[in-house]
Order: sequence, then structure tokens, then C-alpha cells
Amino acid sequence: MKTLVLTCMAALALAALPPGLAADEAAAPGTPAAAADAGKAEKPVKAEKAPAGLVAGYRGTSIALPGDQLLYLRKGDRVDVLVTFDAAMKDSSKETMTATILQNVVVINVARPGKLTGTGAVELLLNPNEAQYLALSVSQAKRITIAVRAAGDTELHPMEMASFRRLIK
Repeated sequence: MKTLVLTCMAALALAALPPGLAADEAAAPGTPAAAADAGKAEKPVKAEKAPAGLVAGYRGTSIALPGDQLLYLRKGDRVDVLVTFDAAMKDSSKETMTATILQNVVVINVARPGKLTGTGAVELLLNPNEAQYLALSVSQAKRITIAVRAAGDTELHPMEMASFRRLIK
């Protein structure tokens, strides 16, 4: 049932993708963005008009990320969001785990820092429920990682959480 729900959500996200994405915004993932983009400021948006990339029923949700994660990220890319956190185990110990909490999310904006070691931001197109889970993850996670998908890769996959305990079994 969850797979069906995720598939439906992915189909809605695909259908909601703004039809007018510029060719440079939908370039292949993994292609470095032009260095000139880092210093460009976006034009101010009028209050009555939604910023480009936003679609009715969805939210533009921004998260801060290290500059090295934003290096090859561009508008129009599709990404997965991974969250690393400490999980409380049954024996009262803690184990560091990573979970993929969002899949096939559209990037609607990227703000790169001046230096690779600085902090930038990425704005993701999320439905309200996904935005809540991302906000919760930002407040609780040790680290959030963005994984860029290949062009055309829009499939959703069941993912088990990763841990060192499972890795070395």
C-alpha cells in the first residue's frame, strides 16, 4: 500500500513539474553549474505572484547544506533526501543510522556559498506532508544529504535504513 501511495505521489510530482523549465535548468545531473550563478541574485518577486517553480498544492521548502553538496546541483534536478540520526536501540544504546526520507524530489532553486566550505541552500518542491517531514528531519538530524538522480530516473524504491551494524553482518 505504501508503495502505491509513493508511486501516486511521484506521478503527481511529475505532473506538477512546471512546463517552462529552461533548458539550462533541466541539464543533466552531475554537470557543474556555472561559477557565475553563485554570485547572481534572483530578481525580487511581487507579493501577488508565486516564484517560478512553485505549483499549487506544493511548497518551496529550503534547507541549508554544505557547499560541497551543492556543487553539481541545478534547478530541475531530481534528488533523494537522506537523513543521518542517532537511533535509540532496545538495549538502551544508540546507533547512527541513515534513512532515505524523500525520493524523486524536484530542485526549484540553489543558492551556493561563496566558498566550497561555506553553507548554501537548496529549495525543494514538496507537498505539505513531505515539507513537515523535512522540517522535522532538519531539527533532529545529525546530517542531511542530497543525492542527485540521473536524468530520467524517477522510480521510487523501498529503502531499508543503513547502519554500520547491518553493513558488517
